[in-house]
Amino acid sequence: MPLFLRNTLALVSLLPLAAQAQRPATPADSARQRELSEVTVYATRLGQLAGQSGRYVTVVPGSTLSRYPVASLDDLLRLLPNIEVQSRGNFGAQADITLRGSTFNQVLILLDGMRLNDPLTGHFAGYLPITPAEIEQLEIVRGPGAALYGPDAVGGFINIVTKTFAATHRPDAVELAGTFLAGEYGLKSTNAGFYGQEKGLRLAGGILNNTASGQLLNLPGGLRNDFKLNTYSLSGAYQLTEKFSAAARASFDRRDFNAQNFYTTNAGDRARETTSRDWYQGQLRYEWNERARTELSIVGTASTDLYVYTPTTAASDHLLHYLNVQGQHQLQLSAKVRVTLGGQADRRAVQSNDRGDHAVWHTGAFAVAAIAPTPGLNVTAALRLDHDQNYGTEVVPQLNASQQVGEKLTVRGAVGRGIRAPNFTEQYNSAIRPGVVPTGFNVGNPGLSAERTINYEAGLDYQPLPALTLRGTYFNRYGRNLIDYVSQPSQQVIEATGFTNLDTKPGNTTTYRFAQNLFAVTTQGIETEVTARAQLAEGLKLDGSVGYTYVNLATEGDVQSQYLSNVARHLVAGNVSLTHRHFTVAFGGLFKQRAGQNTVVTPTNGQLVASLTPSYAVFNARLDLALLPERVWLVGQAQNLFNAKYSDLLGAQMPTRWLMAGVRVALRK
Repeated sequence: MPLFLRNTLALVSLLPLAAQAQRPATPADSARQRELSEVTVYATRLGQLAGQSGRYVTVVPGSTLSRYPVASLDDLLRLLPNIEVQSRGNFGAQADITLRGSTFNQVLILLDGMRLNDPLTGHFAGYLPITPAEIEQLEIVRGPGAALYGPDAVGGFINIVTKTFAATHRPDAVELAGTFLAGEYGLKSTNAGFYGQEKGLRLAGGILNNTASGQLLNLPGGLRNDFKLNTYSLSGAYQLTEKFSAAARASFDRRDFNAQNFYTTNAGDRARETTSRDWYQGQLRYEWNERARTELSIVGTASTDLYVYTPTTAASDHLLHYLNVQGQHQLQLSAKVRVTLGGQADRRAVQSNDRGDHAVWHTGAFAVAAIAPTPGLNVTAALRLDHDQNYGTEVVPQLNASQQVGEKLTVRGAVGRGIRAPNFTEQYNSAIRPGVVPTGFNVGNPGLSAERTINYEAGLDYQPLPALTLRGTYFNRYGRNLIDYVSQPSQQVIEATGFTNLDTKPGNTTTYRFAQNLFAVTTQGIETEVTARAQLAEGLKLDGSVGYTYVNLATEGDVQSQYLSNVARHLVAGNVSLTHRHFTVAFGGLFKQRAGQNTVVTPTNGQLVASLTPSYAVFNARLDLALLPERVWLVGQAQNLFNAKYSDLLGAQMPTRWLMAGVRVALRK
């Protein structure tokens, strides 16, 4: 057995042993464990307890984010169980997020229940306009969420709950925290922020900056994977009256990075990309009484993307405007019945010298109800009437159920529909690109239909010990009209699209990767997770989780999907930490196995320029040593500790080992 796989399996086996090695359980232990199992999940639109939602949900408290051996939020997601992140670079450069064998376009990202997905392209899902200091908790919900939030929530959805917008009651306090690192290849990393609350006023803000001159890439041109990634955010909330509160946020995200072979496998690719997003969010909340609450939220964004393929080619320049308005009313009718009713409307508009100018409206009305007819049984039903200019009107249902069997076992299941509309890139990429579109480029298809899926799942959560939880889920998804790119001769693409900037020379051999509704696909798999939270000794605590995901994809037809070929067939991912008053040791990693891919410069010379690593293991490690206990720590961190050389996406070369060190500060009053 390979060494990295033995290490991964050993990490899995240590968690339950460590939990058993704890001191005998006390009433205080049981109370703490009940708090863990009864965490509120806001993404359900009902504020349900996780164990009552009927879904496989992972909740990561914001207070634990500083202990992970990462320097960005998308790198953090890589170390969570049963979620796959396909990266083009670390530190937040770019990452695609998939759940349950989905494509990266089939996962919805939310910030306080408001859509974050960029309508231009799914590749920007990891560009989160929020800093860790503001986060109350991360919620990862696997399985469809279209009945709640509309399109894109096919494989699952992730909700970022912030301290200022959450409907929680925190004690008055002031918190200041920051991690400041410097490392190899000119790395400078700053993650700093604050939160304060007093007499109905909440304020939070932060900075997340990662810059580096980068490692030398083993790609043509002798370039480095340099990056400059900056996120700034400020938010506040005020309790205007006993029942009425208002919240607002302004965030600014700026990214500039080497994007060589991020999207193509051409030897001439020397791409660079610069993006920005300005995010403005507001919320009004009225608490009618303990049983009824109304919320109105609005988001306005402006984002840009400047992509330069080579210094001598015309840049692709995009400006996107997005407006989203949402209202909902939550009502508890009785001790057994809760209901949320609401509606949402958004407008997506793009101005692009490559894709043209387009605007699309989308609206939806939804209802979700949670019923507890008998002790231990919870049933949640949701229904959404959704309308989009791309796919018309859809009725999207969802039904979840959970049954508690004794004190240690919960059985759950869910069934629901999912839908995803093509984004502007899939519809119009290269449509009006200046000059002749180079061979091998992606070309959009204005005639694309929406993807539609039906989803089933069944699972259980078992807690044999107060500090140990075991989870398992089987899922099955059937989808049709899957959108993907496939190579086709230029003449066929011209006939299908009518684009006038494609290669029309007689007898040319130019091919383009053309977006199409290619086939239907059945996705089946299992998810397992082991979580341990144990007090090993006085002042020494273990906290860890490891998950294994198996995915089997069966497509109809002979066309190979590049989107789906990136998905791991076997994925082991997790993290573990030991926390003491004087130190914290954190270790996280993943093992991934999937089909390999190769590509060449041209069919004639056979020179290999890119490969997709079929299997690899990557581990990160971090050590915090307290200078002033619970206030100041020295930090040492290693990304890709064992120097794995791999590619997560075809063409994009991932960084090798990267060492860094610095200081962490946490002050509270």
